[in-house]
Amino acid sequence: MKNTPSFPLLAVRFLLFCGLFMLQAGCQQLFHAQDAPLKGQTVTVSMTVPQQPPPAAKPLQQGTEQPVLQKTPQGPLDSRLLPTETSLHTDPLTIKGQADAARVQQKPARTAIDKAGTVLTNKTVAEDMVLRGTVLIKGALVVTPQATLRIDPGTRILFAPAPGSAELSRLVVQGRIVASGTVQQPILFAPALNQPLAGDWGGVVLLNSEKKNSFDHCRIEGAQTGIEAHFSRFTGRGVMVSKSRTGIALYDSEAGLQGCSISRCDRGGRLADSELDLRDSTLQENRQGIDAQRSSFTLSSVKVLNNSQEGVAADQCRFRLTSSQFVENRSGLRLTGGDGQLLLCRFSQNRESGAELVSARIRINSSSFIQNSGVGILLENARGSIVGSVFSENRAGNLHNRGSESFAALLNWWGSADEKQILASIHDPERKNDAALILFAPFLKERPVTAP
Repeated sequence: MKNTPSFPLLAVRFLLFCGLFMLQAGCQQLFHAQDAPLKGQTVTVSMTVPQQPPPAAKPLQQGTEQPVLQKTPQGPLDSRLLPTETSLHTDPLTIKGQADAARVQQKPARTAIDKAGTVLTNKTVAEDMVLRGTVLIKGALVVTPQATLRIDPGTRILFAPAPGSAELSRLVVQGRIVASGTVQQPILFAPALNQPLAGDWGGVVLLNSEKKNSFDHCRIEGAQTGIEAHFSRFTGRGVMVSKSRTGIALYDSEAGLQGCSISRCDRGGRLADSELDLRDSTLQENRQGIDAQRSSFTLSSVKVLNNSQEGVAADQCRFRLTSSQFVENRSGLRLTGGDGQLLLCRFSQNRESGAELVSARIRINSSSFIQNSGVGILLENARGSIVGSVFSENRAGNLHNRGSESFAALLNWWGSADEKQILASIHDPERKNDAALILFAPFLKERPVTAP
C-alpha cells in the first residue's frame, strides 16, 4: 500500500503555493504595471551573513630576533651562472687597462735550444779544429796561439752559459780563426735561445792574434760585442751584426771590412787607438753609428742611416770619408780635434746639424749639406776649407761659426746666386766688426754637377 501524504502536509504545501503566486503577482504590479511605483528603477537587495569572529591575536615574542622564513630546499647552482674572476670587476675599462698593462709587462717567452750535433763545454783547442753543422758551446771555447779554428759554410754556433755559471759564453781566439761562410750558406753566431736579445752571450774575442783572421758572410746576433779585438787584426766580408750591445770593437787593433751591415746595436763600432777600413757597408738604426778615439779610419761608400745619436763621432782621429751618406741621424758627423778629408759625401735630413767640426783641421770637396733640421755645418775653432760643395734648405742656416778661427768656404753653391740671401744663411758674429772669419766670395752661380 502506497504511502499517502497526510492532510496537514497537503495544507502546508497549498498555502506555500498560494503565497508564492501572490508574491509574484505583487512584484509584477510593482515593476511591470502601468502605474507601478518601482517601474524603471534599480532595486538593491542586501543581505547580512553572520561570520565567525577572527582568531585572537598572539603576542609577539620578546627580543630582537626576526622570524625565521622557511626556504624551499634547492639543488646547487649551475656553474655557468656563477660569477667569473673578471666579472668581479664592475668597470670594463679597468679590466681592459689591466689586461693591456699585463701584455706590456709580459716578456716574450724564450726557449733554450739544447739540441746540437756537437756540444763543447769549457773547451780549450790546442790543435787545428773544424766546426760544421750545429755546435753548442757551453761556457768558453778557447783557441790557443798554435791552433787554427776553421768553420765550414752553413755552420750554426750557439752559445749558452756553462752549468752552474752566470758568466757569458764566448769564443776566444789567441791563434787563428777562418770562418768561411758564403752568400747562400752564411755562418751563424747566436745565443742558444729562440729569440736573441742584446747581451745574451759574450761574442767573439780576438786576443793578441795578429794572424790572418777572417770572417766571410757571418751573421752575429744577440752578443755583448759581436767581434772584439785586442792587439789583433782581421778582415771581414759580408759580416752582419745585429741586436748586440756593440757591433765591432777595436782596441789597439786593425780591421778591414767590406760589404758589412751593423744594425740595431747600442753602438755600431767602437775604435780606440786602432785602424779601420770600412767599405761598401751600412750602419743603420743604432743608438750611435761609430765612436772613435785616437784612431785612424776610412769610410768609402758607406751609408750611415737612422742612428738616434751621431752617425760618426770621432775624437783626435785621422779620417778620410769618401762617397758616403749621412742621412736621418741626430747629427751626421761630429769631429773633435784630429784632421782629415771629406770627398763626395752627402749630409741630409739629419735632425740637428749635418756636420759639427770642433777644433779640427779638415778639407771638404764636392760634398752636399742639404735639408738638415739644424745647420749645414757648425764650426767651432775649426780650420780648413770647403770647395765645390752645395748648401741648401738647412733650417738653421748653411754655415755657423762659433769660434775664432778662419775658415775658407769659397767657390760653393749656396742655393742662390743672390749675395744677400747667401749672407743671411751664414752666421759669422765677427762679420759685424769687419773681421769676417768665414770667406764665401766668390761663390758659384749654379749647382756643381760633381756634388752628390
